[in-house]
Amino acid sequence: MHFLEILLIAAALSCDAMVCCVIYGQKRCSAEIRRRNALLLSLSFGIFQFLMPVLGFYGGKALLSAIDKYDHWVAFVLLCAVSFSMVREGLGKGGGESSDECYVVGFAKAMMLAVATSIDALAVGITVAMLDSRILYIASVIGVVCFLLSLGCFYAASRLSGKMWLERVMNFAGAAVLMFIGVRVLIEHGVFG
Repeated sequence: MHFLEILLIAAALSCDAMVCCVIYGQKRCSAEIRRRNALLLSLSFGIFQFLMPVLGFYGGKALLSAIDKYDHWVAFVLLCAVSFSMVREGLGKGGGESSDECYVVGFAKAMMLAVATSIDALAVGITVAMLDSRILYIASVIGVVCFLLSLGCFYAASRLSGKMWLERVMNFAGAAVLMFIGVRVLIEHGVFG
């Protein structure tokens, strides 16, 4: 995988975390609580976006010998499944208003949100097991990008709060990136040639 592809995957996988940060970043809290919420959420999202691909990678490696002849199709199907999930999320969410009352994000809440927003990264980790062996590098880029985008979205929330339609656009763009990579995998394996 090229660095640009890894960055695009990282941005696509970060969409849900970014939306959560926009929602919690809108809350009118003291500077100290905002700083705490921003760091806790961004770090949690970044760490789980790092861990999930690594877990998926090693799980995928265990299955690789059994599916060696069809690994490109498995990678394509997994990427398509994640893409369709992102499209469904984009179509299903109305981008409604959220309360701007202060809310202190607790550790348990941050962990729950981090797991929920990083499930797609697990499937991408399985796909990486079939395409590339540099999982720690790839997962590190994904984790750092997610952390930085989440932190940026948290602090940009006051400007983005009236633009929750942006969530749909982010989901559709992320889905398109993952679908493109899935098709590229099939092309590289000579499926269309």
